[in-house]
Amino acid sequence: MNIPQVVMYRLNPVTAWIAEHLLKFSAPFISPVNLVEMRPIVPELLQRQATPEAVTAAAMALLLDQNRQTQMLADYQSMRQSLGELGVCDRAAEAIFEMLWAA
Repeated sequence: MNIPQVVMYRLNPVTAWIAEHLLKFSAPFISPVNLVEMRPIVPELLQRQATPEAVTAAAMALLLDQNRQTQMLADYQSMRQSLGELGVCDRAAEAIFEMLWAA
């Protein structure tokens, strides 16, 4: 939708601890936007970073800095090109169904 965004995720602290320490979960990014390009297109604030002050600061930086907005919009376009033509979700679902029925 070409809307600048700040992404934040907070899990229950116990769930986060289990994921991090017992399951050894680690991901370079959480946001699908960033995962597609494997680089930080949108700011992500995770767990303790997702404070009201941090969210406000990140959002204000996007709202007030035209260069950051322009760069994010260009990065969105790059992400769309990486995903391919419209209908990529339908094509992926069809491919998955074909694999399931062939098995």
